[in-house]
Amino acid sequence: MKAVGAGSGANRRTVFSDPRTVLPVVGAMASNEPSKKADLARTPQRGTATPTPPRATPPARPAPKRVGPVEFLSQVRDEGRKVTWPTRKETVVTTVMVFIMVVAASLFFTVVDQAMRYLVTLILGVGTN
Repeated sequence: MKAVGAGSGANRRTVFSDPRTVLPVVGAMASNEPSKKADLARTPQRGTATPTPPRATPPARPAPKRVGPVEFLSQVRDEGRKVTWPTRKETVVTTVMVFIMVVAASLFFTVVDQAMRYLVTLILGVGTN
């Protein structure tokens, strides 16, 4: 082993001449049984001393009741009545706002596209006659 570099210890590094040299890793388990036992005795155990109790099994769900098409459509109609539907004015205002945002986004991306086209033409000289 030799030290490489000059200066303080922060700038120095250690180079090992034998590539098979293995440094111990703190907290790593060894590969043989006596070392494992020594490591277990040396390091504190993590977790609680009491084992966790097993989870309770959830109650079984009853099988869903099958309904016919007429009853299904009746349920759909009942659920549709519970919905708070927007008024005509809210629908019109929302639709107009969507169209305004579409126009604004298309104008923005058109300007950005033209600016990038100009820059690429300027830098690469592509498309000049």
